[in-house]
Amino acid sequence: MISGLMRLFQNHSDRTESGVIQLKERTPTQLGDVQRRIRIYLQALWGCDFAINSFDAVPQTQGIGTPSIKDSLIHVPTCYYDVTLDGVTSIPGQEIYRAATAHAAAHLIYSRHHFAPESVNKLQRTMISVIEDARVETLAIRQFPGLKQLWCRQHPGSQSHNQTAGDYLDRLARALLDDTYQDDDPWISQGRVLFNAANDLESHAASIDIGLMLSKSFLQKNIKFNARSDRLAAPYRDDNQFLWDPVIAPIEEQDAPTVAAPIKLFLDSDKIESTEKDIKSEQMQASIKAASISDTYSYPEWDYRGQIETRSWVMLRERDPDSGDLRVIADITTRNKHLITRMKNILEAIRYKGVHRIRKLEEGDELDINAAIRALADLRLGLPPDTRVMMRSARKTHDMSVLVLLDLSRSTNETVHGHDHTVLQLTQEVCILFAEALETTGDPLAIYGFNSRGRHDVDFFRFKGFDQPHDDNMKSRIAGMTGKRSTRIGAAIRHATHHLNLQKSAKKLLMIITDGKPYDIDQPDPRYLCFDGKHAVIDAGRTGIHSYCLSLDPNADEYITQIFGARNYMVVDHIRSLPEKMLQIYAAFSR
Repeated sequence: MISGLMRLFQNHSDRTESGVIQLKERTPTQLGDVQRRIRIYLQALWGCDFAINSFDAVPQTQGIGTPSIKDSLIHVPTCYYDVTLDGVTSIPGQEIYRAATAHAAAHLIYSRHHFAPESVNKLQRTMISVIEDARVETLAIRQFPGLKQLWCRQHPGSQSHNQTAGDYLDRLARALLDDTYQDDDPWISQGRVLFNAANDLESHAASIDIGLMLSKSFLQKNIKFNARSDRLAAPYRDDNQFLWDPVIAPIEEQDAPTVAAPIKLFLDSDKIESTEKDIKSEQMQASIKAASISDTYSYPEWDYRGQIETRSWVMLRERDPDSGDLRVIADITTRNKHLITRMKNILEAIRYKGVHRIRKLEEGDELDINAAIRALADLRLGLPPDTRVMMRSARKTHDMSVLVLLDLSRSTNETVHGHDHTVLQLTQEVCILFAEALETTGDPLAIYGFNSRGRHDVDFFRFKGFDQPHDDNMKSRIAGMTGKRSTRIGAAIRHATHHLNLQKSAKKLLMIITDGKPYDIDQPDPRYLCFDGKHAVIDAGRTGIHSYCLSLDPNADEYITQIFGARNYMVVDHIRSLPEKMLQIYAAFSR
């Protein structure tokens, strides 16, 4: 990896030696020294906070690292040296930081769709990216005209640079941004005409159309394109990986509230650790003493007000719950025999998902007609045929791990409206019925619960682990289920993600059952734990885990969409239908 970076820098150095960019020998500008001003600058522009991360550039590059956008974070080098463009224009490191972060923020605001990398070649991908850069900058300049001067000063392209594809890309980028720049090259003029004639720059489709046309006409120049070295020389431009990664989602207005935390906004780093005062607090010491080291975990937490992920902020303790009376479970199964039978029949029906064909076999059950025709055609052409003309049919089986995560806060002791049983009793019933039915498929199932009392004291209860059998011990733990304390849902989702990531299944489903809004005693801000829960769900999704929430709160729509998304939750109005609702969700995701 290091050798690859060095080769990339060598390619970049060839262009700097030609006079495009020259580094000035002086003390670099450190991100820590300007981060406070940069974040205030971005907040003043768009009215929301942007999280800025730093990375160490390869030492030989002296701070010339390429910015990037990942996980809705703006990544910039730890330091920038002042640079001189074409031996004339001097750009201070602080100005490069301003331009780089403003450009990345424009992508997060205006690049709301991603491009499909598999549908284009490397030249087309680079050309579309250059047009998209120009599109978002044009939209930003319409709103903030002063950005034009900031960005124009850092474009080194000129007509004297005409040796490589990168030279022409620099000239195109400058021409689309700076209307005072003169360039007589027909290809540059074509790019300007197409861009200025675009009817709707609000749509990313303009970048695709213009980029594809320019890449086609560029081939007429007969200049070899090298995706590794032919990149824009403007030091503030990012690597555009953000535009081609379908996993990363651009920032949305609801994800970036205008409320800022003034203390954390002014920190030199976007990540903070637990303080020494926190570590020495009596509450934390009591939590440490009460749990064994092997069962204690620390997790980060997301503060939406400053867009800060605070590492090692929450302490979670995994423990076995107390056992209860097995007669409670026996009563549940007796009352729901018919429902259990119906659920098992449904699961048995979806256990096998049809038939798929395995092709290109030399020995199989039947002849693959298409492969046989291709082999015959090769024979007649005098070519050696592919002898793998057989195929075999196989039944598809699903492979999924399911983790049920239960909210066991104090509110679960309350009676369900219109019924004579509590939320906790309903939760017990759901766990038993779902576990009994899922025994039919043999899919790995885990059942955990959680509650909390501040960030230093989150309990995570093991009712059934993936490696534990469906037996009387599991049933007695469910029978002893109790509800108390509060609901710090983000930490619980992160720990459930940890357990699911240890499974080897092709699909992984996290089902959360809750009866109210996330709350804890140390967080008076009602939105804090909701945004942290959303961040935990996003992190789980990046590892291939699908999260789905079943809420028993009739008013859940106000906050549950914010955490899980519009299609990943269900408010259960008819309480008795909850077991079958869970089964429907399981069946939908097992397809």
